[in-house]
Amino acid sequence: MRLKIKIIISKFQTLLKIIKSRRWGLLWDKITPLKKLLSLTNYLPHPQKYRYILIGGHGLGMTALLFYLNKMGAKATEIWTYEVIRPFIFYRKFDGLVLDKAPLNKDASKVLQTLKKKVPLYQIIRDPISVIKSNVNVTMFHTISSIHSQADAKRVLFEIITNIPHLMFYFASTRKLIDHITTDVTYLRMCDLDDMHMPTTLQNFAYSFGYQEALKLNGGGGDDNNDNESVVKGSLFPRCFPFAFSLQGYDFILSPRSRLQSHFRKELDMNTNLGNYTKVPTDYTILKDNITIDTYPQYPLVLIAPADKTPPKDLIEKSHEPIKAYIDEALCQIKKHQSFAFSEASIIEALRQWPDRTKLAIKIHSELAYIRKERPDFLAEFTHTASFLAQNGIDIFSTSITKEAL
Repeated sequence: MRLKIKIIISKFQTLLKIIKSRRWGLLWDKITPLKKLLSLTNYLPHPQKYRYILIGGHGLGMTALLFYLNKMGAKATEIWTYEVIRPFIFYRKFDGLVLDKAPLNKDASKVLQTLKKKVPLYQIIRDPISVIKSNVNVTMFHTISSIHSQADAKRVLFEIITNIPHLMFYFASTRKLIDHITTDVTYLRMCDLDDMHMPTTLQNFAYSFGYQEALKLNGGGGDDNNDNESVVKGSLFPRCFPFAFSLQGYDFILSPRSRLQSHFRKELDMNTNLGNYTKVPTDYTILKDNITIDTYPQYPLVLIAPADKTPPKDLIEKSHEPIKAYIDEALCQIKKHQSFAFSEASIIEALRQWPDRTKLAIKIHSELAYIRKERPDFLAEFTHTASFLAQNGIDIFSTSITKEAL
């Protein structure tokens, strides 16, 4: 009896930790029937006011693009929440449907078939091996305290490919879900979303949908430091924030401006600590602005506090010590991560030792079907994937796969 009580108490404590840390994905896994019910509510009649569709994914620069689209008033909304198609999502005031993965939700395809309005599609693409590289490197940062060797890093690599490929290179699988409501397709490559070309990409989008004035009012997409900070991709430094700490009962939050949004959470070791979620207050006071770190000047930081409890000046000055201590620790963890981080070449080499490498190659080849048909010139840029497929007897440009590869 005592053992049962201890088990119940332990489960309850775990549940509280999950709720407190906002790890909703873990929570949904424990209440699957509710997840299905919430998705099915979208079979109810709903208005269809969306103006465009955006398909992207993890490791494709989606966050930066969404930052600017919302800033210009394009109101891009992701429709998945931990495999739930958000209830009554189509009643919300928004302009763009955002699909950031091929969902595991079995009802997703049927639910999306309820959409009838045809609109332009924008799809972000990237060499799949490069996408895998970005995903595995970020995931290692999420659990950096458990990475002690290259063998640990390879373990994470194979786990990522096995368990969450639908978040990455499922270009065709996601496309098929909305093909019936697509008028034309614009592919966005990594070069279209870099520092130099993002403004042009945004301007073209703005002129297509009438957001020119909003774009001008908000800097044109990449003209000021705050915007540039959000566009630069590949660095782990901004993922170390927001960082929250307290002094004498007063709360402080340190972060780049672009991550001062409620849905962002600190990603440094987030998978090994359920208690590190920081919700940025809606109303806050800026205590210090433009705090720059020598090694990352492109990511100026801002120190804030809740507007209803602003710390006194002497305490703000004392915040320098915990800030310095955290920055030093973050830079140390980044350096550790760099010693284990993968390149495209090291991923291809690691995959030689993986029993399911041919299965992965076949899947990647199938996910390139639309690009192969519509923009083979873009497919030619996927040199890393072409090399990986060739090692498995598959031609990236071929519409079929030889028996030898199978």
